Amino acid sequence: MGEKKRRLAAAAALTERLAEAQRLHATGRLQDAEKLYRQVLEADAKRGDAWLGAGVLARDGGAPGAAVRLFAQAVALAPDNADAHMHYAWALQDGEDFDAAAVQWRAACALRPDDAVWWESLGVVEQAAGNTDNAAEAYRRANELDRAAFRWVKLATLIPPIPASRAAIATERARMAAVLDEMLAADDMQPISDPFAARLWTNFYLAYHGLNDRDLQTKTTAVYRRMCPSLNFVAAHCAQANGGDKPAVPGGRIRVGLISQFLRNHSIGRTSRGLFAQLDRGQFEVTAVFIAPLVDDEFSRAIRRDAEHTLVVARDLGAAREQIAALQLDVLFYQDIGMEPFSYFLSFARLAPVQCTSFGHPDTTGVATIDYFVSNDLYEPADAVSHYSERLFTLSNLGSLAYYYRPAPPSPLKPRAAFSLPADRPLYLCPQNLFKVHPDMDDLIAAILRRDSRGVVALVEGRVRNWSALLRKRWQQSMPDVQHRIVFVPRMREGDYLNLVALADVMLDTVHFNGMNTSLEALAVGTPVVTLPGNFQRSRHTQAMYRRMGLDDLIASDADAYVDAAVRIANDADYRRAVSSRILASNAVLFEDAAVVREFERFFLAVARR
Repeated sequence: MGEKKRRLAAAAALTERLAEAQRLHATGRLQDAEKLYRQVLEADAKRGDAWLGAGVLARDGGAPGAAVRLFAQAVALAPDNADAHMHYAWALQDGEDFDAAAVQWRAACALRPDDAVWWESLGVVEQAAGNTDNAAEAYRRANELDRAAFRWVKLATLIPPIPASRAAIATERARMAAVLDEMLAADDMQPISDPFAARLWTNFYLAYHGLNDRDLQTKTTAVYRRMCPSLNFVAAHCAQANGGDKPAVPGGRIRVGLISQFLRNHSIGRTSRGLFAQLDRGQFEVTAVFIAPLVDDEFSRAIRRDAEHTLVVARDLGAAREQIAALQLDVLFYQDIGMEPFSYFLSFARLAPVQCTSFGHPDTTGVATIDYFVSNDLYEPADAVSHYSERLFTLSNLGSLAYYYRPAPPSPLKPRAAFSLPADRPLYLCPQNLFKVHPDMDDLIAAILRRDSRGVVALVEGRVRNWSALLRKRWQQSMPDVQHRIVFVPRMREGDYLNLVALADVMLDTVHFNGMNTSLEALAVGTPVVTLPGNFQRSRHTQAMYRRMGLDDLIASDADAYVDAAVRIANDADYRRAVSSRILASNAVLFEDAAVVREFERFFLAVARR
């Protein structure tokens, strides 16, 4: 046999071995498939198709880091393979590296320009990265190729995480309202079977605009209900009501289910776990409803230990509805609606006679099947009823709506140098998620830095890499003279975060959407929080904490007072120590407060036994 024939035979043998690896992979024999992929690559490391197959195997086998590396090799060796770019994009997306994923989706779309699903996928990652113009372009291209209502609504609800300006916010909201009105007026809306499978999202970023979202939320849910009739599911035990009234609890304990995807080490897990432990078991039968996948950490273990029953629902809307309906709950309490799409679309169903939500994502839902929004009289302004599509139920005189366990910073504390922060300058810490930094917050930060020529403002890097760059771009327009004294510190573990909070001279509470966990954590260690209440309850959490502590004088009355307070606390050491001492002397009312639990019990009794 000649050399050429030997090479051809060897290549054919490798191709057959690769095909066998793919067959083994398809039948679930992952270890055997991995062994064959490795043999192929050892024989010929330039086989892009083998790197691609090995990458898909790694992703399916739960090794996302390895998958990214393998797909990178596949793309480098086979740049004209559209599927390689597609799989690489998905792997990068899994790791929330949205900018890099967008590069791969764009390459895939260039190779297969008539694939509407791929253009839509490009729009999804560009939107997540905050590149709104690029996302809109991709969504329009997808609609040109295959016009569908579920794609059109993605364009309608395209709200950036980091708004460019106040004017941009107004423009985006007006565009959104106009497109939703157009869709509601249309006679030919194409139905879909599952909005979650169609990768539809929630109006998460509306809540950070500092405006009344009731109309936009209600219009959005009306579009979704028309588009997807299966959302209107009603559980059998809820269909027994006469004339639309909810059936009264006949006796015995009230069955309460608390549901979230985030019943783990997360802000929702921290604010929820106390209810599982403290609700009166003589009156309430408590079920924890976890949305899969179940994360096994100390918070989820504590919740599973304290709840009488635990249900993990599949990430399939139809299956989840049936699972929850089978519990025959009296009250279903969504710990957050709008944080992620699965529980949002699940909430459209009637799964309990009474369904409610609260401050987990502190904005009205617009969902007609959510009966109550549970709030706090210390949060709400006089016109609060007009802010909600739900009936507003206010609990009484609470610093927060969480039975919150006091956090403790590490000891000894690391110095500021450990966070690359100067030890000899006033340090203003604003550690909120970057999408909370409204353009109005720029004005306050700029005023502080112009007043305090030595001051440094520290923020925490965004979960998405591009968000910090988008904020920098905005600051170059809004405060070019002082933006160089705003620094980003890397994202960090919980212990280091509490360490950083304890080191700050003062914490800057974001306007329009306050801290909840962040304010509680700061006040726990005596770090003063400067806060300016706004027009909606999500901007009034920290002032409620101060009012509950009897420290009303620490609440700013206007923007000038906010800046004055921040600069004085940061620069007057004696005053700062006095404020910190007052906080530490009075903050016990915020932690492990039984009144929070008793008030929620009052709510459950009132709505379930009408």
